[in-house]
Amino acid sequence: MQTARPNVLTIAGFDPSGGAGVLADCKTFEQHGVYGFGVCTAWTVQTDDSFYNIHWLSAEQVIEQLQPLMNKFVIAACKIGIIDSLETLLDVIVFLKESNPAIQIVWDPVLKASAGYDFHSVESFDSLDAVLAGVSLVTPNYDELQQLQFMTGEALIKNDRAVFCPVLLKGGHRPDALGTDTLYEPAGYTIIEAGVSAVFPKHGSGCVLSAAITAQLAQGQPLQQACKYAKQYIESFLNSSQSLLGYHASC
Repeated sequence: MQTARPNVLTIAGFDPSGGAGVLADCKTFEQHGVYGFGVCTAWTVQTDDSFYNIHWLSAEQVIEQLQPLMNKFVIAACKIGIIDSLETLLDVIVFLKESNPAIQIVWDPVLKASAGYDFHSVESFDSLDAVLAGVSLVTPNYDELQQLQFMTGEALIKNDRAVFCPVLLKGGHRPDALGTDTLYEPAGYTIIEAGVSAVFPKHGSGCVLSAAITAQLAQGQPLQQACKYAKQYIESFLNSSQSLLGYHASC
C-alpha cells in the first residue's frame, strides 16, 4: 500500500482546451506524485490558440469552494493563477492563511493569455504589497515582471535580491537571457539555465511550471531545488509535441 500523498491545491481558471488553468495544473500534480484539488476562479471560452471570452467568479464564490476543502484536508501548498482582481486575490490569500498558516502559496501572475487576451488593466491593481507579503513565490515572465513593478511603483528586485518575496523570473520571454530562469531571494539569486537548446512553445506553459513548483514544495523540496526540478519538467513538457498542446509524463 502506498503512503498518503501530500495534498496540493490549484486556484485558477477552467480552460476547456486543458492546456492551462485547473485542468493543466491537476495533470501536472498527478505526475509529481501529489493529490491535487481544484477551485475555479473563472471559466473561459477558448481553444489553445484563440481566446473569446471569460466569466469571472467572485471572491465569495471562490472561498465557498475552498471552505469545505480547507476544513477537511491539510493542504501543504497552493498555486494561484488567474483571478479577477487584487481585492479577490487578497481575500483568498487571507482565507488560506487563516485556515492553514503553514500553507505555501505560489502566485503565477497571469496578466495576459498566450492566445492574446489581456486579463487585467493596470488600474485594477492599486497596491501589491500585501499580496506579495502573503505568498511564498511569485513567478512572472519578463513582461509580467515589468508590469508588476510598474503597479507597485517600485522594483520587486533590487541589487539582485527579492524585496517583497522570492521571485522566479521565467526565461521564456527574456530579451537578455532567453530560456534562462533566475530565482531571486532576499539572500541573493540563483541562475537556472536551460537544459535543452530549443523547445516548442506551449499554451499554458506558465501554469504547468508554477504547478510543478507547487507540487515539489508540498513534497518538502527547498525552493531552489523545487524550481530546478520544475525547470526540467517544463522542458520535457514543451518538447512532448510540436503543437501548442503538450503531454505530461512522470517526472
